[in-house]
Amino acid sequence: MPASKSNPLSRKWLSRLGFLCVGLAGLAMVFNYAYLSIRHDMELITAKQPNVFEVFYQRARILAPAQLAQFIDQSAIKTPIFSENHSALAYVYGYDYKSRKRFAEIPIMPSLHRTLAAYQYVLSYPEVINLYAIFDDHQLLGMIADNRDLPARLLTTKRALGQRAPWLHYFGCASFPIAHQLCSPDEAQVSDIYTDSFTQQQIITMYFPFDFYDLATRAYRHGLMGIDIAIDAAFKDVLQPYESSNPTRTVITFDAAEPCSPGHLCLSTPLMRTKAGADLYLKWSYSYGSFVQKVVLYSPAFKLYLIALLLLMPTWRHLYSRLYLLAHTDQLTRLPRRDILDQALLQEHDCLMILDIDNFKSINDSYGHGVGDRALTAFAHHLNNSIRSGDTAIRWGGEEFIVLYKGLGNDAEMCRTVARLLAQPIAIPDLPTPITFSAGIIRIRDYLSVADAITLADELLYHVKQRGKHNIAYRQGLEIRLVKEPGAPQEAG
Repeated sequence: MPASKSNPLSRKWLSRLGFLCVGLAGLAMVFNYAYLSIRHDMELITAKQPNVFEVFYQRARILAPAQLAQFIDQSAIKTPIFSENHSALAYVYGYDYKSRKRFAEIPIMPSLHRTLAAYQYVLSYPEVINLYAIFDDHQLLGMIADNRDLPARLLTTKRALGQRAPWLHYFGCASFPIAHQLCSPDEAQVSDIYTDSFTQQQIITMYFPFDFYDLATRAYRHGLMGIDIAIDAAFKDVLQPYESSNPTRTVITFDAAEPCSPGHLCLSTPLMRTKAGADLYLKWSYSYGSFVQKVVLYSPAFKLYLIALLLLMPTWRHLYSRLYLLAHTDQLTRLPRRDILDQALLQEHDCLMILDIDNFKSINDSYGHGVGDRALTAFAHHLNNSIRSGDTAIRWGGEEFIVLYKGLGNDAEMCRTVARLLAQPIAIPDLPTPITFSAGIIRIRDYLSVADAITLADELLYHVKQRGKHNIAYRQGLEIRLVKEPGAPQEAG
């Protein structure tokens, strides 16, 4: 009797143990996929990040320290003589590097907007905090956007000017005083990342050597030109890469071997190379808790894992269907997501159109992401109302959408069908003008892959962007045509 009861019990627990092992193995694959996805995202994001050092090297080439020195020398008034309300475009300043005292603070008022235009141009970029030049006569001259960031005195430093590493790098050799030939061929030197004592921002400084003959003094002047770059502004796309569930800690560092904190999952990749050849690294770290949260809430692999479990449980079929729908539906626009578009779905249709909302970044920047989300929702609603029942609208990503059309036999029928999208204005109360879009549509051929079709349609979309926007382009033979020809009246809605 005891034996007859134990066999069913053993099989039941063996079955549960086997299901648990399968579940844990699947969960391990999900976490590995999530890790690989984050690393892939990291590589894509860093690939799109422009090389800040190259960008500011090109901008620094238009700056002339001689003009800065001449402007201060020729200014009759070197300190403000009245209380101004910070309406100046910028402030030119001067310090004596030995005494650390400030001897010049000159506001550039709007009426003098052409003064030192190159300096004002470079300073207008949000990444730039400060521009300055350190001369061999121990003058520190520069331009800053807000004079409230100017100290009355410079902080005392442990090293004299001639002992600073960038100065020695370019001017410390014995041959420079004789031949005025720089000691190093490096086009720029980059500091370590440090916290600015006055703005409390993390910054990195690029130094550029200069050497010129001053006609006024009939002598050579040399020194270092510096650009202070704010880390948060210059690298915001890699420091906060996602709309939600960002890494627990993000670091930009020159240290390739920075240790990982206990209890964290760490990723590191080279981000860019300085003009002097040093590598700057991007490092993301997730606490184990936040990594699990990211996998559970945002990983499609985890949703598929749940779907796989539900398939093994017939009694949960309804829940499986619901989760599967959520896994493939964009929660904001309620349109299918890009992962539904495969080769089979593409070949079921005759035409593919890619659409991009015009000036969407400006909408986000000017009115906020909430208005941007409502604009996306309104545009998705407009797509659903304008396409036919057999057509498919997809949110491709960001402000881009795709529409797949069936049964469009010729170009005239295609134009009539897609022209519905242009016929009605897309307006929301938050925006003063209707939402517009640019689009490109192609005919789907048997030999086209999804990527090829998207690329061809994208080329037509950018053709529209370059010709006034709010139109749809298509090919007629070798010619690119527009659905709404320029100068044609807009149809009444």
